[in-house]
Amino acid sequence: MASAGFMPMVASSNPMAVLCFRVRAATDTMRRPIRLAIAPAHLTDIEKERRTPSEDLMLRIAREYGMPEEDLRSGWSRADAVVNEMAIVTPTNAKKVPEFLRTAGDLTPEQWDTLIKQAKLFSKKPTNGGAW
Repeated sequence: MASAGFMPMVASSNPMAVLCFRVRAATDTMRRPIRLAIAPAHLTDIEKERRTPSEDLMLRIAREYGMPEEDLRSGWSRADAVVNEMAIVTPTNAKKVPEFLRTAGDLTPEQWDTLIKQAKLFSKKPTNGGAW
């Protein structure tokens, strides 16, 4: 039996947004498990917070429900999956990633955007003989 609608612990203080989400989610609950490639009982367990989705399933849920990935990561405390992925790449990353995140913890969304742009620039290979 399909559940009434998928409702993770999304950080939203807007009751209308939550209500709209529930109405939209309930419109085709019978087809969602098929599109997510999981058993209906598995989706019900996730909805009722008896199970936590895998990283891959969480991304599929975000796409299927049209939800921002960061809302799901926040609701399921899954941000650590990305941090762990980056921290194990090199010993330097293992040391610097947590330090970086603690330092940047209070940035505004605009500051994060600027920082991400800078990180993308740093991660590109130099094209003029090695000089930045």
